[in-house]
Amino acid sequence: MNEISYRKPSEIRQIVVIGAGNMGEGIVQSFAQAGKSVKVLARRRETLDKCLQQIDTNLKLFAEFQLLEEAPEVIKSRITYIPMAELSEAIRGCQFIVETIPEVLADKKELFGKLDKCDPDIVLASNTSSITITALTEDMRTAYRVVGTHYFNPAHIMPLVEIHRGKYTSDDVVQTTRDLMLQVGKKPILVKKEIPGFIVNRIQGAIFREISYLLDEGIATPEDIDMAAKAMYGFRLSCIGPMEADDMIGLDTSARVSANLFKTLSNRTEPSATLLDKVNRGELGIKTGNGWYNYRGKARTQVLDEINRRLLKQLVLFKALNK
Repeated sequence: MNEISYRKPSEIRQIVVIGAGNMGEGIVQSFAQAGKSVKVLARRRETLDKCLQQIDTNLKLFAEFQLLEEAPEVIKSRITYIPMAELSEAIRGCQFIVETIPEVLADKKELFGKLDKCDPDIVLASNTSSITITALTEDMRTAYRVVGTHYFNPAHIMPLVEIHRGKYTSDDVVQTTRDLMLQVGKKPILVKKEIPGFIVNRIQGAIFREISYLLDEGIATPEDIDMAAKAMYGFRLSCIGPMEADDMIGLDTSARVSANLFKTLSNRTEPSATLLDKVNRGELGIKTGNGWYNYRGKARTQVLDEINRRLLKQLVLFKALNK
């Protein structure tokens, strides 16, 4: 197995982000805000145009919340928008590449097959949310320089990035990636063993399985479930983690509650019938104007602006509590 040397974050000056969708635009913005030059690639010109427009909107909102150290125009000047057809030329001279194309294993493997041939000193990162790095790189010669960087939507606001490795990922690549995430203002956590869904999606999956049960059994409405989350466990979790909360409650109490409760929790392995009914009716959420809530009469940009404003208030508090 080959190795790749540790690279200081200050030595990583040119980033390439492949994919300019919802996740890509946030990742691009995060790097540019941190002073990095960023090239963003997409297959379609309209996707790049939408990315440019959304980043412009996002930066204006960040400025309104006093979360920028530079003018939006200065930050935007670091971003270059490039068609995917120019991939080979675009990645020349870069030090770090982030892939954020749709979650289709065959498509990702095809892309990494092309990247396998680029300068071996370039770190290759995938924003996959469910595929292990070993599965992604099984046909690569340079699997040692591939690492997972799992961002969360919206990526320009959410502080967390999960870093996960494959069977052959170099320790120096993991360390380089972790240090880079810290430099650009993210809060990286390390997934120590390969596992589908990593950390956050497994926790969210367990929560949503129980939510599905509560919905299907008619125990609670979507509105009351959201209020339960926002007014209690989500409210507390924003500044006190679950392990801290366990210490506060008392581990003996936690053990007794777990013994009483765990045996009653849902263990279903299929999606909620209520959820599938929504999907079959084409009620897919914001993008269709209806989901658990009705968004008709509001443009997608308006809904996202309302959500982002709520999250940015949270981000200001998070930064103050986690300096």
